[in-house]
Order: sequence, then C-alpha cells, then structure tokens
Amino acid sequence: MNTATTNRFRGRAGRRLAAAVAVAAALGLGVTACGQGDDAAAGTTGSSASAQHDGGSANKGSSGSAADIGSKTAPEGGGLANAGNHKIVEGKLEYMAPGKLIVKRQDGGMDQAFFVANATKILGAASICSDDPDGGVTIGDDGYGTSECTVEQLEKAAKTEAVTVRVTMSTKSGAAETVEEKYHP
Repeated sequence: MNTATTNRFRGRAGRRLAAAVAVAAALGLGVTACGQGDDAAAGTTGSSASAQHDGGSANKGSSGSAADIGSKTAPEGGGLANAGNHKIVEGKLEYMAPGKLIVKRQDGGMDQAFFVANATKILGAASICSDDPDGGVTIGDDGYGTSECTVEQLEKAAKTEAVTVRVTMSTKSGAAETVEEKYHP
C-alpha cells in the first residue's frame, strides 16, 4: 500500500471521513427502519421498534417512569409523525422569566420548565383569561379552558402561582405547544 495514501487519512481528515461514513450508515439504517414492511417483521403493531424505545425514555419523571401521574408522553402509533417527541405535564404554573415558565408538579415529581413560542396555543378558563363578556368561566367537557389568551395574560397568571395547567410540549425544543388552564371552582 502506498504510504502517501495511508498518511492522507490520518488525523483530522481521517476522523472526518470516519464520521461521514458513520452518519451515512446511520441514515441508511434509519431509512430501512421506517419502511412499511418492518412493523410486521419486528412484531409491533402501529409503530416501529425505535419509536417505542424513544417515546418511553424521553424526559421521564423522578421515579423513572413515563407513566407518572401528571407526566405522559403522547400516544404512539396514532398516526402522528413525532408522537414520541411530545410530553404532557400537569401542575401549578410559575413564572421564571419572560417567555420561560415552570410547571410545579403536584404529584411530587420533578418540576418542568418550558418556553412559550410564537405558535404556543394558550387556552384559559377564568384565571388566565375568559371570552365570556360577563367574566364567567369558559371550559370544555374535560374541565380545561377554551378561551384563547395572550402570552402577557399567561405570564401575569403565572406570577400568582395559583393557576393549574396542562402543558403539552415538545421534548426536543422545550417549547409548549398548548397551555390549558384547569378550572377550579
């Protein structure tokens, strides 16, 4: 073998080449793992084996179980492209900084910080905001708010530390997708 060729792939260039080969191999495996026939071969129904592994391990509560009360991952195999990338956290809302809030879990689990993004949907029942002209409560059948609120209203309510919410957030970005106020009579 030519020593000039051997020396060319040592050091930084060799590491870059190895990294490129590893990335290409990983992408190749990822493409085959998402194929249509792989679910039956893996013995799963409705989701790939990698989605089952990732969905249950993302941001587990203090006991290490994604099934902790007040913290759930989105259902898998329901047709959502990123079902394992979402988390639902319930508890008292607290203010941290502009655009940054915390959910203090009432079940004693680890607190969850999140960001408020431009696309975050904020739904109030009464404490955050209400669409009712008489200042009444606006809730759905599940007991959570239905009135669309602003970020300013959300932050003002968070500073009271008296509002219970359910936050659906992205585990990848840490941003809330929805913040829903739980109504307490």
